[in-house]
Amino acid sequence: MEFLEGIPNILYKYRDISNRFNKKTLFDFEFFLSSTKMFNDPYEGSIPFEYDPKELTEENIFLKLRRVAKQNHPDWDEQKIQEFCYEGHQKRLLFDEEHKKEINRKNKEEIEKTFGILSLTGFPLNYLMWSHYAKSHTGFCIGFDKFGLFETINGSLSAVNYACNVPRLKLFEDIGAFHVKQIATKSKVWEYEGEYRFVKPNAANANITYPKELIKNIFLGVKMTQKNKNEIIEFVKSNEIECEIYELTLDKEKFKLNDSRIY
Repeated sequence: MEFLEGIPNILYKYRDISNRFNKKTLFDFEFFLSSTKMFNDPYEGSIPFEYDPKELTEENIFLKLRRVAKQNHPDWDEQKIQEFCYEGHQKRLLFDEEHKKEINRKNKEEIEKTFGILSLTGFPLNYLMWSHYAKSHTGFCIGFDKFGLFETINGSLSAVNYACNVPRLKLFEDIGAFHVKQIATKSKVWEYEGEYRFVKPNAANANITYPKELIKNIFLGVKMTQKNKNEIIEFVKSNEIECEIYELTLDKEKFKLNDSRIY
C-alpha cells in the first residue's frame, strides 16, 4: 500500500469517557463517520466554488458550458447544446453572485448528506487535543493500526492540508476531486491537530464496527478518575485485547505530558 506511505502507522482518536457515544469507539468497537454538518469548523463542507478570474475567458466559459451540457444532458443534440451555451453565456452565470450562492448552497447540502468522515491524528500527547476532545484531560485516546483502519473503513485516507487561503476551483477541474479538496483543506489555525481523515462516500453519519485487533494502544488522561482507568483496563483484559495502556502525568520541569506504561 504505497499510497499510505508518509502516514503514521498508528493513528489516534481522542474520546470523552463521560460521553456515551464517545465510549462506543472503544467499548462497542465502533467508528462513527461524521457528516461535515457536525464539525466545529464553520468552513467544513462550506468552502465555496470560486473560479480564478484569469480562467474566465469567453472561450473557456463556452467550453465549460458545453462540457456541463454534455455531462448533465447526454440526450441533447448539437443544436440544443449550442442553445444552452449561448443562453448561459448571455446570462453570465459564472459571474452572477446569486447563481454562485445557490450553487454553493446545493454543494454544501450534497457534501453534508454524502460524505462520512473519521478524523484522527498522529499525536497521542497533544496537550490541546486532550483539552478540546477528551474533556479537559479526563478522557482517553485510542491508537489504531492504519492498515487495519483502511481495510475496515474502505474509504480514502489523507493528511489534512492547512492553508491561509481557501482553495479555488479550476474551471475544468473534476467536481469530485474538488469535493475531496474541500473536505481535506482547513485553516492554518487548526494545524496543531495534525489531522488525518478517512473520507467515505455515501456514509454520512454511518456506524462501522471494527475488529479489536486494530487497537494498538490506549492513553489515559492526566485527570481521568481511577474508577474510569480501572474500567478501561478491565475491559481490555476481559476482551483479551492485545494492546498497551499508558497513564499520562504532568512533567515537573516543562509544560508537557509524560506517559508511562501500566499494562
